[in-house]
Amino acid sequence: MASPRPAVVRVLCDSSGPDRTFDYLVPEERSDDVMVGSVVRVDLHGRRIGGWVIAVDPIDALELDRLLPIRKVTGRGPSADVVDLAEWSAHRWAGRRSHFLRSASPPRAVVSIPPTRYSSLRPEPRSPATTRLIARGGGVLRLPPASDVLPAIWSALAHGPTLVIVPGVDDAAVMAGRIRRAGVTVALLPDEWDRAAGGVDITVATRTGVFATLANLGCIVVVDEHDERLQSESAPTWHARDVAIERGHQAGIPVVMISPVPTPEARRTSAIEAPDRQREVAGWPHIDVVDPTDHDGPARNRVSSALLAEIRNDGRRVLCVTNTTGRSSLLACRSCRELTRCETCESVMAQTSDGDLACRRCGASRPAVCSWCGSSAFINLRPGAARFARELAHATTRSVQLVEGDAIPVWSTDGDVADVIVGTEAILHRVRSADTVVLLDIDAELFAPRFRAGQQVLGLVAKAAHVVGNRGRGGRIIIQTAHPEHRLLLALVAADPGAAGEAESATRQAFGLPPFGGFAIIEGAGAAEFASSLPTSVRVGGEGDRLQVRAESALALSDALASAVRPTRGRLRVAVEPAR
Repeated sequence: MASPRPAVVRVLCDSSGPDRTFDYLVPEERSDDVMVGSVVRVDLHGRRIGGWVIAVDPIDALELDRLLPIRKVTGRGPSADVVDLAEWSAHRWAGRRSHFLRSASPPRAVVSIPPTRYSSLRPEPRSPATTRLIARGGGVLRLPPASDVLPAIWSALAHGPTLVIVPGVDDAAVMAGRIRRAGVTVALLPDEWDRAAGGVDITVATRTGVFATLANLGCIVVVDEHDERLQSESAPTWHARDVAIERGHQAGIPVVMISPVPTPEARRTSAIEAPDRQREVAGWPHIDVVDPTDHDGPARNRVSSALLAEIRNDGRRVLCVTNTTGRSSLLACRSCRELTRCETCESVMAQTSDGDLACRRCGASRPAVCSWCGSSAFINLRPGAARFARELAHATTRSVQLVEGDAIPVWSTDGDVADVIVGTEAILHRVRSADTVVLLDIDAELFAPRFRAGQQVLGLVAKAAHVVGNRGRGGRIIIQTAHPEHRLLLALVAADPGAAGEAESATRQAFGLPPFGGFAIIEGAGAAEFASSLPTSVRVGGEGDRLQVRAESALALSDALASAVRPTRGRLRVAVEPAR
């Protein structure tokens, strides 16, 4: 029996107003085109706007004579399961449903869906570790940084049509090309949205592709799940890894997360497969941790002897990274060089306008006195990339290239002589290879007042390792730090990401930070008013227009934020588990 034609639909409008739905009549001539997820245009308050059908013939719909008709059915949109996933995401990250449905919709109007294009090919070689993970319902595959992930994708394909999420646009294009050359059918989102919805073997996309509408789905693979590009910087600060985990849970399919340095979020409830110790060590470059005060050149107290020796080696291409982004200042005692660290949480402390030292992570404060020697004189250990480039140029006869903004660095050679490149972390995504990567100011990242600081250091080192390659090809990373005894750094020197991950998870759990507790930042002129309406089950800290909200779990935090009353006036930004 044919399904009854819908008479009424509930539409979520794509507008900047309240995240509300409205009921509309379905014209009889368009009833065959309307389903959950359809993109439509409707009249609302005297203007015509777009929206999505999120329910058909709801039982609590208004009377028909009170409803306006849909003006246009633009085309196909997210499937019903993706609409449900978008609703979950909006609750999880305190955002609008329209934000996620926009990410889930095709970039152009799609009127019809092409037929399925599944192949019977199952390429080799496959990854036995991935096959074991899939048999156990999914989990984490820990691979050395430069390892090929294609065997893991072939293992996932053997389980059924696969969605592959990668961090960058270039990563997606390269991956889709490699898969296509193997003969299996592939769709690259967002441009091939309709092809993916029709059905292909493998769909490849960046973070928004986790909301892809697919004809069938057997497995989800998240590549480099630690990469910050998988999280939205603007609110809502959703993370593709967490959405993928929830989608797998809702659909009952395995999710495989691949990373050389798995995050606590991925590690917490997932099985972990890793190579044997010998293979894992061989897959990492040589990592040296050096003290920048051990100098013999003019770049006093900022460039170590090891770095100067590496730069003076004419046969090495050296990439120097100094991260100048962020608000944290890195201060050290002028007498004993001890960092101004918080005695409570060990984050670095910045000097406030009244001269005291304050921790932006936990809010602790103390007078501007060194906790080690009692001196009150401090120096800034965080100079910018331009200054480093000048100091390195003076310390060596090699040419030093400063890369700023969106410039693309280019190695230039004269015989066997290679340049030295200096820039921020962004250059690690623009340089394909180097012999050595030097992380000049790792302490600024390691002790930053962010709950993900440790994991971000691991991700930074992993990206550097990908650029230089493994130790077999001579890859080397030099990490400058005033704290070479730090347990994360010791684990990296030993090429032991498992120990590094355990240390990071233990720190998060000790302080009740995600994924072991809920955490959000609310800021703006309306922050205080919004916070005052939160239930007593959450804790609010901070002052002024920037407040922290803590809860015993992510679910408890989401429920609390959803119950609060948003102010009618005043800017408000709610960032759940922000990256930085």
